[in-house]
Amino acid sequence: MKGNNNKYWFKRRRYGFGWFPVSWEAWCLIVIYLLLVIIGSLFVGGESGSSLSSEVVIYLGLVLAGAVGLIFVSYLKGPKPKWRWGSKPTDNPTEDF
Repeated sequence: MKGNNNKYWFKRRRYGFGWFPVSWEAWCLIVIYLLLVIIGSLFVGGESGSSLSSEVVIYLGLVLAGAVGLIFVSYLKGPKPKWRWGSKPTDNPTEDF
């Protein structure tokens, strides 16, 4: 099986700024991020003797780190981001959703 290193995991959104997942690798990355957010939220406020504010800070730090990682991978595995509003005749179907 040949690997295609030029295949995008994400394409530019039709409306707004950012990317939309278009490959199974991108969808797996989204699921992993959502699991990080959900599982991390289960640990906030779980113990009766701990400080809630420190748990929230740690949780928000993990969510922020995950979001930065997700944006970084999207930038590496997708086309250059740009603001779009609707379809245009000049859209590249390999880059634009």
